[in-house]
Amino acid sequence: MYDLRVVVDEIRGFCDLPMEVGDYFEVSGGRITIPDGKFMCLWALQSILPMLPAKQRNIVEDNDWLSNTVRVACPDPNGMVIFRIERVGQPAGEGKTEHGPRGPRPRMLVNEKLCAGCRACELICSFTHERKFSDLLSRIHVAKVDEDGIDRPLVCRQCGNARCVEACPSGALSRDPETRCVLVDQALCGGCGACVRACPFDAITLHPERGAPLICDLCGGDPECVRRCPTGAISYGLAGVSEKAPRPGAPYRASAQGTPGDQEGNI
Repeated sequence: MYDLRVVVDEIRGFCDLPMEVGDYFEVSGGRITIPDGKFMCLWALQSILPMLPAKQRNIVEDNDWLSNTVRVACPDPNGMVIFRIERVGQPAGEGKTEHGPRGPRPRMLVNEKLCAGCRACELICSFTHERKFSDLLSRIHVAKVDEDGIDRPLVCRQCGNARCVEACPSGALSRDPETRCVLVDQALCGGCGACVRACPFDAITLHPERGAPLICDLCGGDPECVRRCPTGAISYGLAGVSEKAPRPGAPYRASAQGTPGDQEGNI
């Protein structure tokens, strides 16, 4: 388990206690320590407390948002005291796996508000994998939602608990240990479509000729669709990182682990 330090990082409103930037308390095991002569607001503390036991633990889960969420706000909208939760040290024997450091991996991210519906992503995907320009052969699809007036890219999100893998009756689907993309064993696949029905994001289709599932393989970690998206509607990285997407037309290369950024939550 990690030891923690919880620091007053910013005061955006007015704190009438008053808390001051730099005030902090520490957590070690089940003990909370406040420096002599300092104090901690009870109302802020009750908001922070649920986070602390979870932040003490190194959770092995790709979908875990706690690893990147380090700033939380007190519940008073007029005060808006922002606290930063820091992990102190590295627990012995934790934090690494046979594939390297633990933590969230880059994944496909979608901002549908930026999508122009040009479908360049579909064309480059089909050409990269099949050497043909066809939306039926693409691993990414753009759905037009007329009632909302938007175009929504549908792409594999590399779920932590992939329902498509669990649903496959023949064991044809597996996870790449590095990128966490879903791999298809063509020899084992029977084309039953169970993975298509199991996907909550409508991100899987079947090949019109072979019947095998078309699932994003992340192009080995450098998705071509991201490189070709002219608006930045699709990106590859970590949610909460401010610079996830490249400028239009510029290549983007994510490292195996990415660069964690801070997410902020109002608890």
